[in-house]
Amino acid sequence: MDKISDDFIFRFLNGKLSKAEIREFERWLSSSSGNYEIFDQHRKIWLGTAAGISSSKFDPAPAWEKVKSKIHSNAGDKIQIAQSGIVGRLKSALRIAAMVILLISAGAVASWIVFSKKQVSRDKSFCEIAAPPGSKSLITLPDGSKAWINAGSKLTYAGDFNRTDRIVTLEGEGYFTVTSNKAKPFIVQTAHLKVKAFGTVFNVKAYPEEKTIETTLVEGVVEIETGGTTKSEKSYTYTMQPKQNIIYHIESGMAEQKSDKMPVIEKAPSIKAQVIDKEVQVISNIKPELYTSWKDEKWVIEGMPLDKLAVLMGRRFNSRIEIRDDALKLYKFTGTIQNETLEQMMVILGLTTPLEYSIGKGNVSWMLNRNLERNYTRILKR
Repeated sequence: MDKISDDFIFRFLNGKLSKAEIREFERWLSSSSGNYEIFDQHRKIWLGTAAGISSSKFDPAPAWEKVKSKIHSNAGDKIQIAQSGIVGRLKSALRIAAMVILLISAGAVASWIVFSKKQVSRDKSFCEIAAPPGSKSLITLPDGSKAWINAGSKLTYAGDFNRTDRIVTLEGEGYFTVTSNKAKPFIVQTAHLKVKAFGTVFNVKAYPEEKTIETTLVEGVVEIETGGTTKSEKSYTYTMQPKQNIIYHIESGMAEQKSDKMPVIEKAPSIKAQVIDKEVQVISNIKPELYTSWKDEKWVIEGMPLDKLAVLMGRRFNSRIEIRDDALKLYKFTGTIQNETLEQMMVILGLTTPLEYSIGKGNVSWMLNRNLERNYTRILKR
């Protein structure tokens, strides 16, 4: 094909093309270096336009009109690209990205959940389930409740669980679908708070190396009891409602308040948080999938700073990720990732942020690509 429409490119960038259309797009892209210039310009304008739109108020129709107006107003601009082998490299990258977006099968989740690594130890007093870095585990508890255990996490419960009570101890992250039992509340105990539920769906993130503990309620009602484990901690009880996220700051005050310095390519979503106490922050009307999709076939990420994404990817892929340029921490990533490998994830990040990387044995280094950074800034100023 000699020509391709703006709408076709836009649908590709949003992962909306069919497999046949992807192949058609690849043929068009590889047929001429000029076609790559067209695609590269559209991609950068699309990224720049999307950066200024609050994800919580996104309306695709006016957004697309804005994209098209920028495309046509800049149609005569020239973008300098490397001549040697760039089309081939992008073609390979697009194939990988297409695989990530489109690979759907009944066994997709099982293909990367390493059940063989699930470690279960039992004695007369307790049971322990551990999911090492790079894996996750799904278990069914004696009362019929189900628990997903994220990478680098551990769940412990008594051998007589459900006889007199239902208490589990969590270190790391877990997603719970609780069987209802009004006589026996289901309690998730962490180092600094506990979550009490009678029958509901919720997520708790309590890694010992992090300064906060987060609870996200998907369905039902849960009660949070914070602090009280040491003399310096206050005790506080809060009843959560669906689509709420509560953040408990372990150390004094709001230790992890967001910086006023925003990335140059994306504005932070306008989410209002209610501060109950200097240690407790409640966010309402959230998108639960942003906090719980780590367990699903599709991992949904929205406006996540790269330094936080590096931590999650490190656990997910059992690899240490080092950010060598602090400027990268000002950039954010938004996307839906499916059945990805570490290498595929890096290709996607390289296409959507000014990031370059090197992968070693068990470690990854992220560096800032200065040329791409200048292109991002220039596009946004137009």
